[in-house]
Amino acid sequence: MDTREEIQKMLDGLAQQRDELIVQAHLAKLEAMEEWESMEGKLTQLRAKASLVGDSAEDTARNVRTAAKQLADEIARGYDRIRKLF
Repeated sequence: MDTREEIQKMLDGLAQQRDELIVQAHLAKLEAMEEWESMEGKLTQLRAKASLVGDSAEDTARNVRTAAKQLADEIARGYDRIRKLF
């Protein structure tokens, strides 16, 4: 194999890797957007639960607080999953 063929082979290999990375990046972006939209919905739910606490009896407030904490933890985990995609 001469130098020109060797260089062309390297360029072809790099082009293939580049194309694969472009596809992976696009898929990661789509996955991140889906996760983001899901977390936005959950954040809206959390805000709604938070607004109920002031209007609730103490037992109900504890239940709302517990549910809100679980939802907040789930949102934080979702944000971590999104962060790992980049």
